[in-house]
Amino acid sequence: MFRRLVPLALAAFLAVPSAPARADDLATVRAKVAGAMQGAKSFVVTTTASTGFTVTLTFVAPDRYHSSLAYGGGTRDIVLIGPVAYVSADGGQSYRKTDTPPAVLEAQSQLRNVPVDQLLPDKVVAGKSWGQFATTAAGPEKDQHLTCTYDKKTYRLNDCVNEGFSLVFSRYDDPANVVTIPAVATPAPR
Repeated sequence: MFRRLVPLALAAFLAVPSAPARADDLATVRAKVAGAMQGAKSFVVTTTASTGFTVTLTFVAPDRYHSSLAYGGGTRDIVLIGPVAYVSADGGQSYRKTDTPPAVLEAQSQLRNVPVDQLLPDKVVAGKSWGQFATTAAGPEKDQHLTCTYDKKTYRLNDCVNEGFSLVFSRYDDPANVVTIPAVATPAPR
């Protein structure tokens, strides 16, 4: 009798579906997202706000940023190379060279340091499963509440959103991502 029960119990045990694999813990996701974003050679972030403000930013490591902003019918083009800013209010026809304000440098670097504050259930979009987390300490004032998705293989950010704001990350390590010093830069007036 015992010999019959062991194979039946084993067969029953194998027939029961296994529990899903345990998701990464908060510390692991935090470290992997930070490592993935710090390790990116380049990426593009498209930001849109419900106010009509849009920004397309190209980042190239270690410290080059090119932002094209559109708001209120106007546009602004900003290139940051380390601590130097080149600002154009005429569609890139001419640039004013100036020092980058520390708050702007900090805001740009935060795109590579989005805090992972709370893990959320995975999100499935178009058949792909994305990891998801909440951040409550993002932005210059450390007060932006965002829900972010990340690729579960690379841990690179896909997007971060809230009710009136979205950041969509794309084109990681694309050789076409280039940020150059504008040739038409003039020094800022003293």
